[in-house]
Amino acid sequence: MSFLGGNAAGFGQPGRRDDVERLFTSDPSVPVSTAAGNSSGYVAPGDDVSPPLGFGAADQNTLDEPVWETAKRDLRRIYKNLVMVVFPFKDRSQQSAALRNWDLWGPMIFTLGLAIALSLGAATASKTFSLVFALVSVGAIALTVNVVLLGGTIGFFQSLCLLGYCLFPMDVAAIVCVTVDIMLVRWIVVPIMVVWASWASIPFIGGAVPTNRRALAVYPLVLLYVAVGWLALIT
Repeated sequence: MSFLGGNAAGFGQPGRRDDVERLFTSDPSVPVSTAAGNSSGYVAPGDDVSPPLGFGAADQNTLDEPVWETAKRDLRRIYKNLVMVVFPFKDRSQQSAALRNWDLWGPMIFTLGLAIALSLGAATASKTFSLVFALVSVGAIALTVNVVLLGGTIGFFQSLCLLGYCLFPMDVAAIVCVTVDIMLVRWIVVPIMVVWASWASIPFIGGAVPTNRRALAVYPLVLLYVAVGWLALIT
């Protein structure tokens, strides 16, 4: 009894043994028993036996492309999402596109950038880096959980993505505070960046929850930006 069906040939038959040998020697006329439309299992030299889509050099996919091409594509997507989230000066409706094309590379870059920038001017760089990274990461997760518990319609990773991109103004504030020693400049730049980050993120967070619960979602968000801005001032 054969478990392969009535028309299946066993591997022990001479014809099938020759087929297998020619398959591993890359013979162009190799018999392919699974070729579409050919129940006999033999493919003539002139027949089309193209490999499946996604494999081989004929149809290159992302696994075959150079690393630099993949990096450039990811950087372009991060730049486009950053522009849509943080620079919606003309049309805020374009921000909805960032919800569909969310990623976590951008938030990770801006979180690490903020922690590195604030740790450069600190006496204990490692402790400051750990504090800032933990504060921003745990704060973003807590804000996302808060939005979900308040009945928000935004996804968990979408919220993390948007909150991470909205850290870009705080990165600018941290860089200014590290490079500029004039306190007046710091006190001018940091509040502006806090307002900018809040202005960019409040429509997402506030619009995702019911109107009567909007303040409960927005207040901890602004509090997180104020805490980060205060850390930038005192470093």
